[in-house]
Amino acid sequence: MKTNRLSWLLALWLPLSAFMISAQQLVLGQPSDSFQDTIIIASEPDYPPYCIVEENGEAAGFSIDLFKAVAKEAGLKIRIKVGIWNQIKKDLAEGQINALPLVGKTPEREELFDFTMPYLSLHGAVFVRKGTRDIHSITDLKGKSVVVMEGDNAEEFVRREHISDHVVTTKTLSDAFYAVAEGNHDVVVSQRILGLELLKDLGIKNVVPLDFHLPEFRQDFCFAVKKGDTALLSRLNEGLSIIIANKTFERIRYRWFGPRFKEEIAFEDILRISLFTILPVIIIFSVIAIFILRKEVKRKTRVLKREIAEHEKTLEALQASEEKYHGMILNLMEGFYSVSLDGTLLDHNTEFARLLKLDPDKNHAGINLPDFWQDPAERETYIDEIQRHGFIRNYEISAKCADGEQRVFLASARIVKDKEGKPLTIEGSFLDISLRKKAEKELQNLKNQLEETVDERTAQLQEKIEKLNQSEKAMLFMVEDLNHLTAELQEERRKLLISNQELEAFTYSVSHDLRAPLRAIDGYGNFLMEDYSEKLGEEGKRFIGIIRGNAVKMDRLISDLLSLSRISRADINLTRAEIHLIALSMYHEIATEEEKKEVEIHIGETPPVYCDVTLMKQVWQNLLSNALKYSSKSAIKKIEINATERDKEVIFSIRDYGAGFDDQYKDKLFGVFQRLHSEAEFPGTGVGLAIVKRIIQRHGGRVWAEGKSGQG
Repeated sequence: MKTNRLSWLLALWLPLSAFMISAQQLVLGQPSDSFQDTIIIASEPDYPPYCIVEENGEAAGFSIDLFKAVAKEAGLKIRIKVGIWNQIKKDLAEGQINALPLVGKTPEREELFDFTMPYLSLHGAVFVRKGTRDIHSITDLKGKSVVVMEGDNAEEFVRREHISDHVVTTKTLSDAFYAVAEGNHDVVVSQRILGLELLKDLGIKNVVPLDFHLPEFRQDFCFAVKKGDTALLSRLNEGLSIIIANKTFERIRYRWFGPRFKEEIAFEDILRISLFTILPVIIIFSVIAIFILRKEVKRKTRVLKREIAEHEKTLEALQASEEKYHGMILNLMEGFYSVSLDGTLLDHNTEFARLLKLDPDKNHAGINLPDFWQDPAERETYIDEIQRHGFIRNYEISAKCADGEQRVFLASARIVKDKEGKPLTIEGSFLDISLRKKAEKELQNLKNQLEETVDERTAQLQEKIEKLNQSEKAMLFMVEDLNHLTAELQEERRKLLISNQELEAFTYSVSHDLRAPLRAIDGYGNFLMEDYSEKLGEEGKRFIGIIRGNAVKMDRLISDLLSLSRISRADINLTRAEIHLIALSMYHEIATEEEKKEVEIHIGETPPVYCDVTLMKQVWQNLLSNALKYSSKSAIKKIEINATERDKEVIFSIRDYGAGFDDQYKDKLFGVFQRLHSEAEFPGTGVGLAIVKRIIQRHGGRVWAEGKSGQG
């Protein structure tokens, strides 16, 4: 009876499955047999006859054979591992395996897994020890000790429906039956067929199922994949539909469950038996039989009503699923259609109408689809290909839309057949690739133009090569002249080196010979101030102070000129340096404690650069000295150092809010001895910014100034 109902359900699923396959292929954009993958599945060891382990340790059973057949049709290779149910269910949820072949579809599991269409429907049963008399319905289990397999759908059912206050779990279903057989617990809840098979395999004879049904424990069994693995789910649904259609499912069912049959007693046998039975005995047994039959009819009627109600629920679920997938087809981004063999449109989605410039809000079933073919001969070739192979993929069609516009579509289609293999309809989908074809044509034209250009340029290059060959001798003469010129340049370089050495000796002499008299002047002036200050008077002291001040100024001027000279001759040693760190160290080196308290300094982030660190310290020493000096008399004592990157340059800036300068004289700032403020206002030699400019230029950079009088 249950096997007949299963076959009826599978027959209902077959047309829906074909519909699902078409939708899945449209969504995925590729047929299921376009690639081969290896996946890992897992099987339980004791779920006969669906999942078992043979003597050689290999997984077997109805569901294992079924999964192998589905995987073959779906283009999948499988590896099978064996484990207890609760562990392999956890492995699937965590993605350590790809699929399970036998999983009951429950609300709890739908949160963890995605399920294929069901291939098996089983009813639950209550198993007790023989002789149990106090359990007649599901309500009698409330105070009983109910044992179920851990993680099984029976456990989910018992806990969800609050069947009992005392629920015990075991690792395997075998352990559960042993526990009840030995009197440790009262009841096992499991699927009826599974329980009977397992009791037979275990040799347990004192445990039997009760007659009453568990209407809420009817289970649809499916293949399960990890939540969100829609690609694998689609391929398994496709393979399952195929093996149902080609009778492989029926052959596997027959192998494990045998033929469906019902024994009947012939009327002649009944008549012959009755002739040898005493009439009173017949009457007595007839009365008893009538009583029993009436009771059985009532029981069967109740069972039949429950089964009819369950079938109605199944039909409602199937109808809802069909509406769901039909809605998905209608909202695809590809044009979907179904036509009769003569080309009459039977069904389509909104995108089909939009692509062919039809009214998308109307149903265009009944129109003649061949009218949209630009070339009738091309359609004949298209139909021949479909009839020869049963399907066609990525076939280019030149079509004309309802408004006459010509477009190019990329179509895929297949023939839908009945159970006898007779073609019924053609289902397919297509995409508009007109823009792509136009781009390909433009690309080909561009390629042709490039080839012509290359040929033209090649000819020009060949002409230039010939001219170069003719000029080769002239170039040899030029090389000889160049060698001669190089020798002259080397001689001039030697002379320049001698001149630099002489200049360096002169610089040393100037440094020594000029500084010695200045130090003498300063020294004797100091002696006069210390020893003869009383005789000199105030005016004499002032004159001595002027003499000493000018001597110190002259010494500082000589030092700055020597620094400028050395910078022009010094070698540049480039290393990677952080400018903001150099500037900060120079500030702390030159600023007095009083200046550090009064002046606010802000140094922003600066990118690293390659420079001569020693020379760059001189740059920031001079710039920071100027900023501190010219901010000394201003109300705002603040120095800002920043950097920006622009046009492949790093621009560093230092800004103060001090005395500033007249912008029309900014070009004089970096000249030697050029000053825009008097010595009385701000002391200095006028060489500091010239040194800055010389260092920056030697690094290949540039330096400039911006300012206004009184604004820094």
